[in-house]
Amino acid sequence: MEGDGPLTRSLIRSPLLESFGEGSTSGFIAEDAAHWAIEAFIPVQPDQWCHYLASRIKQDTGETDDAQTRSNFDQAVFKITESVRQFSSAQQFEFANVYRSIDPDRDTKDLSSPESEVVGDTEPADLMRPQIDAAIELLHPMLDQAGYTRLSQEQIEECVGVASQWGVPLHVDFSLFEQLVVYARGDIIGTRFKRRLRKFYRRESVQVPIYQRMVVMFQLSEDQNADETLVAASLHLRMFKNIPKQDIDMLLPCSRVKISGVDRVKIVLPSLGGFLMSLRKIASYALLFAVLALHWTAILTVLVLGYLVKSTLSYFQTKNRYQLNLNRNLYFQKLDTGAGVGFHLAAQASSQRQVESILAYYAIATHGQPISDRKLRRKCERIVRESINVEIDFQVDRAVKLLVELGLITPTEAGWQVA
Repeated sequence: MEGDGPLTRSLIRSPLLESFGEGSTSGFIAEDAAHWAIEAFIPVQPDQWCHYLASRIKQDTGETDDAQTRSNFDQAVFKITESVRQFSSAQQFEFANVYRSIDPDRDTKDLSSPESEVVGDTEPADLMRPQIDAAIELLHPMLDQAGYTRLSQEQIEECVGVASQWGVPLHVDFSLFEQLVVYARGDIIGTRFKRRLRKFYRRESVQVPIYQRMVVMFQLSEDQNADETLVAASLHLRMFKNIPKQDIDMLLPCSRVKISGVDRVKIVLPSLGGFLMSLRKIASYALLFAVLALHWTAILTVLVLGYLVKSTLSYFQTKNRYQLNLNRNLYFQKLDTGAGVGFHLAAQASSQRQVESILAYYAIATHGQPISDRKLRRKCERIVRESINVEIDFQVDRAVKLLVELGLITPTEAGWQVA
């Protein structure tokens, strides 16, 4: 992207260093990183956004005395902020009530009563299914408002068994999942570093398509004992940052490390070579020929056993190395888990709702005459592009909905105008 908006330096660190692990997994996201897709997410903070818009009122209205327009704008911002805060608080309260009984990390106990006892073969996971469905339904509008896009099952499965140069090849059994929902946001180009022998192990940068934020929600069909106990009667929530598109499967539980064909060759050939060299050395001793003739079966058995032991140890060492790399990546890229994900999403949705509504009101108030939905969308997208040099897909319908509820704008035959 060309150019540099006036908000860029204040809103985005330069460069925004993001740790992906150690050594070869380090990288960063440039402030002018290219986007693969145009999204609805506006990457600004509400308070900075208000200050920026207030500073350009005179520019967009052409008024020599903009005191009244600025006063009206400040009042509208106050109403929008208070309304969004109340809505967000109610949203978080509702989510906390629903998620409390299906939170795998809770440290409280249920008080059982005779009325609540269930007789029969019903599984706990089946009993919790209504609460799990209700929690997912509450999270969907939060994710949509926060600018996330849901990934299809095909998009998830395409990544299984495929790994970027910084990921780990994995095998995922999708039959273990009763429900699996994945959302992503920030479809951009990130920069990572690697070293190659043919370039004398000097560090070189590589452009990598990544998702800046990912949310994974899943319910298992049965309890699983992985690195952590995963209960089927719970809704598991995970939030990650800066995930390469090819490494989505790293975020799924109960994944098994997949040893590639190259690694298998690396395991087998050295051991086999050592085995053959041992046979050659033994056979070279002519004086021991008679001993070999008498005890060749026992000697060969010992050599074969040694070869098998060495190959097995090499296999587990390679697998542990992959597992360590996987754990390092997830340690540095994991943002939140459990109930924290829900509260995190509510805060993100609140921030986006506030930013969108304030932008829509500003665009209508500074237009000078009624403005149509199409012109309003184009004007809002232009303001964002001029401020932070990011192309967005502005959601007019949900932005003006709150403004209408607060009585800040009214519809006319020609379009929207300030009330």
